[in-house]
Amino acid sequence: MPLALSAFGTREEASKAVAAMAAEALARDIAEQRRADLFVSGGSTPEASFRYLSRAAIEWERVTVGLVDERWVPPDHADSNERLVRAHLLREKAGAAGFIPLWTPGDDHLRAADDRCLAYGPHCDSASFVLLGMGADGHTASWFPEMDSLALVTAADQPCPVAAVVAPGARTPRRLTLTGPAVCRAKSAVLLAFGSEKRTKLEAARHADPLNCPVRFAIDGLGHRLNIVWAP
Repeated sequence: MPLALSAFGTREEASKAVAAMAAEALARDIAEQRRADLFVSGGSTPEASFRYLSRAAIEWERVTVGLVDERWVPPDHADSNERLVRAHLLREKAGAAGFIPLWTPGDDHLRAADDRCLAYGPHCDSASFVLLGMGADGHTASWFPEMDSLALVTAADQPCPVAAVVAPGARTPRRLTLTGPAVCRAKSAVLLAFGSEKRTKLEAARHADPLNCPVRFAIDGLGHRLNIVWAP
């Protein structure tokens, strides 16, 4: 079966579409349950979507924003996803949203994972919207190929929403990440990817072993609730 993928002519068009999808999902949950939960990824790919979404006319004071994953660096570090989200999303109208960080002061990301499980747990049972990205190696969140804990972190019966992991070969290997169930229980999600290399990787993911191409865990786990959005 072909991969269900929405292709846009430009990255700007794709970014606007993703922001609209997120705003619609958040507004729906606000209307139905008076609150909404949004989990977002870092990196440069979602920056434009963040800027468009920050201007959405929804009741942001009823939205809680969290991270899909975070490098174990403080929020003033150049590699911090929290820094990126605060700069591009939590501004303008979206500045009224609540935010739950993954990084907390201290040097032990293993111990911090227990605390972040408690903080994230109430928001991960059925998140309103999750925005995922994908690396050229097929990773999403901080689910990396050849990561020792990959099978455990993505297991369908994993009870914890947040896990401490070590990303092999990464410049900042210590990380916290949402686990498979925390992502795959979302009501709606988008996987946003740019460039020909990533489109090729997405097509290959249909037949790949998830342990070698971890984005497959999200594709299979979310099913029809996942929109894959791509632009050149």
